[in-house]
Amino acid sequence: MNLQPASATFSADRSGLTGGRLLARNTLLSIVGASAPLALGLIAIPILVRELGAERYGILTLSYIVVGYLGLFDLGLGRAATQQISDSIGAGESERIPAIFWTSMLVMFALGIGVAAIVVGISHWLVYSILNIPSPMRPESVGVFLVLGAVLPFILSGSCLTGTLASFQRFDLTTAVGASTGVYSLAAPLVVLLFTHNLVWIVAILVIGRLGAWLVGLTLCLWLVVPGLATNICPSRTSLKLLLSFGWWITISGITSPLMAYLDRFVIGSMLSIAAISYYSVPYQMVNKLSMLSLAMAGVLYPAFSATARTDPDRASILFERSSRYALLALFPGVLILFLFSPEILTIFFGTAFARPGCTVMRWLLIGVLVNGLAQIPYGLVIAANRPDLTAKFHMAETPIYFVALFLLLRRFGVAGAAAAWTLRVTIDAFALFAAAAIILPGTKAVIAQIAWLTLIASLLLGCGAMLPVLAYRIVGTVTALLVYLVVGWYQVLDRTDRAVFLHELKRPRFKALAPS
Repeated sequence: MNLQPASATFSADRSGLTGGRLLARNTLLSIVGASAPLALGLIAIPILVRELGAERYGILTLSYIVVGYLGLFDLGLGRAATQQISDSIGAGESERIPAIFWTSMLVMFALGIGVAAIVVGISHWLVYSILNIPSPMRPESVGVFLVLGAVLPFILSGSCLTGTLASFQRFDLTTAVGASTGVYSLAAPLVVLLFTHNLVWIVAILVIGRLGAWLVGLTLCLWLVVPGLATNICPSRTSLKLLLSFGWWITISGITSPLMAYLDRFVIGSMLSIAAISYYSVPYQMVNKLSMLSLAMAGVLYPAFSATARTDPDRASILFERSSRYALLALFPGVLILFLFSPEILTIFFGTAFARPGCTVMRWLLIGVLVNGLAQIPYGLVIAANRPDLTAKFHMAETPIYFVALFLLLRRFGVAGAAAAWTLRVTIDAFALFAAAAIILPGTKAVIAQIAWLTLIASLLLGCGAMLPVLAYRIVGTVTALLVYLVVGWYQVLDRTDRAVFLHELKRPRFKALAPS
């Protein structure tokens, strides 16, 4: 099998991979790709809520949650495949890649079929016995779950395709596919609304988009990124054993983490009402779009950490330090603006009745988004360093704490209490992950302390800004805070190398894709 073109591409870029320039470019490329769905989501979500109504949109949200949670039962093979392929490339063992790729693809597709059968089997029971869905909407809701179940084999195996492209540093391709899919998933339902408000048709159009993305990803892996992979289908028992040993802990984390992330909406629906889910999920979806920035960066870093954590820990430390600073700089402006102007934003898009309960929810979630976004960097490092057991243990310890806080705060403060419980949970998780990163790479302790202090200061600034009742005062406060942010970020957060890379990229006549054609 001929793996030379792709391997040579990676080898040629390897020195740049661990430098600031390639990290900055790959991160910028991923962020640019995430920005299009982010911008469109600010337009599409309010339209969907208004056209479908709070109850229908709540059903759509719950259907995504059920399928998304069950879709994580891939035994951790997606993450494991990315880590193994990246490690093979970094160690110069490219002959292992076909076995890793095909073993993970075939096993995950088979698992997807099994999970799809579960969705089909529980859909009627879930709609008619568990969820508080109005009777006229129940048949339609069952149809939504059935349609979504059909795409699960492709969702599960698709993580291996994306991971393979990322392992070979082809973020130009992952960005193009991801951005196109994100834009389609937001724009397509708006088109369907012109003809029908039936949720089954809306979900069916979304499923078609996911299938198209899967086919494109498979084509890129087989015939562009890894030439010869299509003719060397060689799943192996040895590769499966390695993948499962890594993926076992990922599976535990994949069960507990989404359970904590998604259970709040089910509890809200059972303790309050199905309409109350929208008062929580709409602000959650809006503010979570900011996480695309840190998630895009984490996607760039995960294969880089996997390739360097074992063979070059000093370079991995440099990657960690720079990416942590970049994440804070990228997240704070959006969090600040949405936090201070959340009453006006929700009123403009959803009306005063929606803004009253949604404002407090949005502000609590924004603090959590800032902390959780920063935690994506140590999370990627811990997994890439072949310690998925740590994240799984963290999540198992956090689960009972979160459940207790959720029920107590939800009962006392309503949907705002659910948001506060989520923020508390991600804050505990961030502390644990940064502590683990400091142990794995002791050279990162200084930057971790700096990030902790800056995050605390940023949170205090947000709290002070929320106490300004007059809009004019908040505008002045926002402008002042952003000016201070620019000065502190340029001289204190960024180092000399970071500033040089930024100025160099600013002077470039045009933006170029990283990977050679």
